Order: sequence, then C-alpha cells, then structure tokens
Amino acid sequence: MIQRFPEKNKSLLSGFRLVPLIFLVLVMLAACGGSSSASGPTVSAIDNAFSPKELHIKPGQAVTWVNNGQSPHTVTADDKSFDSGIFASGAQYTHTFTRPGHYPYYCTLHGGIGGSGMAGVIIVDAPSSNTTSPDIKMRPPKAPRAILRVPETYFTIQAAVDASKPGDLVSIAPSANPDGTYHEAVMVKTPNISIRGRDRNNVILDGQYKLDDGFEVVANDVVIENMTARHYIGNGFYWTGVNGYRGSYLTAYDDGDYGIYAYSSINGQFDHDFAAGHPDSGFYIGACHPCNALITKVVSEDNALGFSGTNAGGNLVISNSIWRNNMSGIAPNTLDSEPNPPQNGDTIINNLVENNNNFDAPANVLQYPSIGNGIVLAGGINNLVEGNRISGHIYYGILVVPNIDKNFWEPGGNTVKNNVVSNSGVADLALGALSAGNNCFSNNQVARTSPPFLQFTHACGSIFARAGGGDPSVAVVLIDHFIQANMGRFKARDWKTVTTPTDAMQPGMPDPTIDPQGIRTITEGTPINMTPDAAIISPSITLGGLGLATPFFEVILGFYLYYLPLALYAVWLSVATWDLVRRSDIKGGTRIGWMAIVYLVPIVGPLAYYLFGRSEIPRSARFAIAIGAPLAYLTISVLLLLFVS
Repeated sequence: MIQRFPEKNKSLLSGFRLVPLIFLVLVMLAACGGSSSASGPTVSAIDNAFSPKELHIKPGQAVTWVNNGQSPHTVTADDKSFDSGIFASGAQYTHTFTRPGHYPYYCTLHGGIGGSGMAGVIIVDAPSSNTTSPDIKMRPPKAPRAILRVPETYFTIQAAVDASKPGDLVSIAPSANPDGTYHEAVMVKTPNISIRGRDRNNVILDGQYKLDDGFEVVANDVVIENMTARHYIGNGFYWTGVNGYRGSYLTAYDDGDYGIYAYSSINGQFDHDFAAGHPDSGFYIGACHPCNALITKVVSEDNALGFSGTNAGGNLVISNSIWRNNMSGIAPNTLDSEPNPPQNGDTIINNLVENNNNFDAPANVLQYPSIGNGIVLAGGINNLVEGNRISGHIYYGILVVPNIDKNFWEPGGNTVKNNVVSNSGVADLALGALSAGNNCFSNNQVARTSPPFLQFTHACGSIFARAGGGDPSVAVVLIDHFIQANMGRFKARDWKTVTTPTDAMQPGMPDPTIDPQGIRTITEGTPINMTPDAAIISPSITLGGLGLATPFFEVILGFYLYYLPLALYAVWLSVATWDLVRRSDIKGGTRIGWMAIVYLVPIVGPLAYYLFGRSEIPRSARFAIAIGAPLAYLTISVLLLLFVS
C-alpha cells in the first residue's frame, strides 16, 4: 500500500509568534521532513513523487536523490543508463551527468517508462540553452476505438485494462461472483482509456479490508466512471503523477485512506461523485500548481475531512457540492513535507458546508485539531471563498489561520466574500494571528467575527486589508486538540468499523452505453439546493474570542496561553511607564527616548529598559519582572500542556 504520512500529520495551528511558549512547543511537536547533507542539486523522493519533477542542471553536475518518504523507491533511467536500485527511507543516491540532454527516469515500484506515475526528468542544459515549459492541453472527447467487455470477454477488470490500447473503453457489468463484487486492486498503465461501469451501484470493487487501492492510475488521460469502490486499505480511486484525468459518477466509501484522490496530477476533474467513511479526506487534489482541476456536483460526508489539498492551487475550483457531517469540511493547507509549498490559489464557490462536527467519523488521530470548522484555509495564499452557505459548526464557519511544519506559513491574499454563515459556536468568520497581509472579508452575512469588526478592519478593497493581524485566541482550541491527540486523549474511530452509509445508493450516469469517453469539463445542470439542514449549534459565551462555555481545560489553557502573556506584557508597559514618569534623574530627551523604545519596540523595548535603563527600581524587582515572571509563565504553561490537557 502506498502511504503518504506527511499529509496525515498536518496540524492546523496558529498564532505562535505572539506567544513564545506556543511557538516553542509546536516547533518541538511539528512533523519535520527528512534532511540531507548532500551538496549540489537534490531531488526529494517522497510518497509518491519526485520533487522537483523536472530539474535543470549544467554539464558535469551531480544530482542527489534523497528518499524523504516512508516507502522504498528507485531512481531508474528510462534507457537504463543509471539505476539506484531500491533505496529505503533516509537513504540517497547520486549520479553525475556529463553531457547535455534529457534524462527521463522513474521509480520501478511506483511509476513507469515515459513519465507515468512516479517519474521525473533531469535536463542537462547546453551552455546557451533557453528552456520553456510545454503547454499541454486536454484532449477532446471522442468515440472509443474499441470496447472491451467485463466479464463477457475478460473475466477480470485488470485483464481488460492490460489488454486495452489508447482510445479504448473498458465496459464493466456487475460481477458474476457469488457476492456480486470484484475483488481486485486495479493498476492502470495504459494512457487515454476510459473505464466505465454499466451500473454505478452494482458494479462494486471490494478490497475485503486487505487490498491496496480500488484503482491506481499512473497513465495520462484515464477516465473512470459509474462504479463503486469500498473496503480498500488505501484509496478508492487514485491518480498519481498524471496529466489528464477524470472521475465521474463514482462512489467510494469505507476505505482506509482517501476516497477519490489525485496527487501530483494536473488537468483533471471529479464530478457527480460520493465519498464517505474515510479516515483522511473524502476528496483530495494536492501537490499541483497550476492544477487546472475542478471538483463539482459531489457529496462528501462522514469523513475526517470533506476535502483536503496540500500545496495545491492554480485554477483549482471546488464548486456546487455538499460537504456535511465530516470532522471538518473543506481544508486546503500548506506543508513543507509535500512538494512546492505554499498552497496557492483555490476557488471555493457555491458550496453547502454544514454540521462538520462529527466526533464519530473515522479519522487519523492528528486530524482531530481541525474538528468543528466549516472552511479552513491553513497557511494558504490567494484563495477565493465566495457564495458558500455554511452552517452549524461548533467553532468557526470560515477560519483563516497560519500553519506550521518545518516553516511557519502565514495566510495571505485570501478573499472571503458574499458567503452566508450561521450557527457557529465561537465565530462565523475568523482570522487567526499571525497572518500576512491582504486577507480580506466583505459582504458576508454573519453574526460574529473574530477579531470583532473583521469586515470593517479587513474589508476588501480598503487600505486596512493590507495589514496582517488577527486574533491569537483562535489558536487556543486548536492547540488543545493537538496536544490531546499527541497524548492519546482522542480515540479516533477505526475505519473498518464504519457501516455502509445510508446515502451509498447514488444516481448513475444517464446512459452509460452512449456517453462518449474523454477528458472534459462538465458544468451543466442546476445548482445544488443550498438550504442547510437544521443546526443545533448555538453561539457560546466568549471573552476576546475564547469560548467560556467550552470544556474546562480549554478555558484554563486559553487563560495561560493567551490572556496571561497579554497581562504580563501590560505589566511591563505599566511599570516602565510609571517609573519613567516619576524619575527625576533623567532629562526630558532621555525620558522621551526610553518611552519611545518601550512603546514602539514590542517585547524587546520594555525588557531593554528593565535591564539597561538604570531604573531606580531595585535590581531584584526588575529581574523578577523581566526574567522571573516569564520563566514562571513558561513553567506553568508547560506543566499544563503536559499534564492537564
């Protein structure tokens, strides 16, 4: 099974730099990618891609591949001119390229010759070469070259796929097996084919809780339509490293990782699909930019996350879909442990996002921090969230926050407008500190925001929106959940115990016998019903954005990790001001200079005055204020994090 552990270990945490302890603790806890002492150009082999996929070097340079994934990989030239053999996680392989040219390579375990799956290319440039990226376009739909029928002509789906040639259609009838299902994990290496079930709800692939993926596609321009995949220990439907893909009228439920999943793939689409019961996300498009991809007319429910996409964007549109009863709804995010951070440029428009508070959904433990939020932009930039209906979340309806991995990623350039958000426990809109500039919020129908007056202070088009800012209290609940998850306090449900979803029976293709194959964009049909289900969430009592009606230990953590540092800083300013005003031993210019330092240089200014300002306050008192109080705060907070939460 192919596993992508970095995505599973993401944490949606924010506000760390304003509170030194939080930043320190999270740096210790954050997942970090592999490292290498190799000099010269390097390529990271992760599960399941090479990053960068294309690398330009000069003649005579050596390239080092480092396995930063969890699975073993190889680096094998298409023409066999170099081959690393299998190298395990943490190992590396180096090869020197002496002549100009293109040197395509692949992983023999997870890719194929010609750029399929996990593959890459080293381009050794001639001294005067100017390189440009190719402009690859989707192919138009056309009638199939030949139809390969399962089980009439081919007993298994894999046999028909292996026999297919570009342009063919594999047509699948319900299985003749006694239980009516196919027990296959299908690998697709033939490009430009369509694989179509003749009955969405009765053409069923069942992994029996032991097979890897229902479909794994490592070839370009492969379409899969009108069928169901369930009970796989990996994913229901999986495209990796491809150019051109489509998954239409698919049902995936109760699989061990993702439902419908595209990784490091471009020019694709998921439409009219249903995903439920997955411990990661029902839908995932990640590690691509520009993705040139569309998710539309889908339903995602009872997963850990409705949608997750790490470091993805660039013409990636999520529209006209329903995201309900997951732990968290739509959650694009930035991580260093995936290629090409930050996440950049999603459009989330005209979706119904409701009641994503499902503590009983199957989950990986570290999905827990994001529970109870509708749309979460974690460390991403340049995203548009518009025209969505969001209701019934115990924490936030729309949440824009930093994310931390090896680096601290501040959100910036995000636009949130014209949404209707209601029935949020803490706030309908929230901007967490720290944030970069140009996050703006306008014309949203909301009751409460965090910080208050967010649509005034960060209105789209105003000069104030250029500022960063945000509310550090947003981080409190996320930190509490993160610590609880790491300490084993949250017990996630095992995906193998999830029952068949009540909505598993879904409408199939209008006529699977005549619909032409091909990669294309589907935008037809009427919009979804945007009327939310009833929500039982009522706004909590808050103080500065912290819900006082939340569990006791969250309030305690909120006090020590948020309010106490602010109170301590207020003491520093107050005592320094009092002392400067009353002192008779300094002249006006010196007094004004120290006042400017104290007030205009955050944290460092007051500390500098206490340590170097020759104050008449006794040295022991000054050291107690400047050093003793912060140490006491750190000690108490660490003890709380370790023993209380």
